[in-house]
Amino acid sequence: MHQIVVSNIAIIMVRKRIKNLHLGVYPPDGRVRVAAPLHVSDESVRLFVIKKLAWIKQHQEKFAGQERQSAREYVTGESHYFHGRRY
Repeated sequence: MHQIVVSNIAIIMVRKRIKNLHLGVYPPDGRVRVAAPLHVSDESVRLFVIKKLAWIKQHQEKFAGQERQSAREYVTGESHYFHGRRY
């Protein structure tokens, strides 16, 4: 597993015993991962990623625009229900 950079996007590249290239963009920060067969060269992977740059950026923008759940705060004196009982 190593990292390549294409158009200022860090891409984690993993080599596996698979037949096809697999590209994924993962939440919450839009990190990019490519799973590549053992016999495919780094340059071929780079060209594949360049072809998919528009798709990658679209998904990263979608993740950036999503609302995230705010951090929880517990206030003294508040009660919570757990398994039907008030605590």
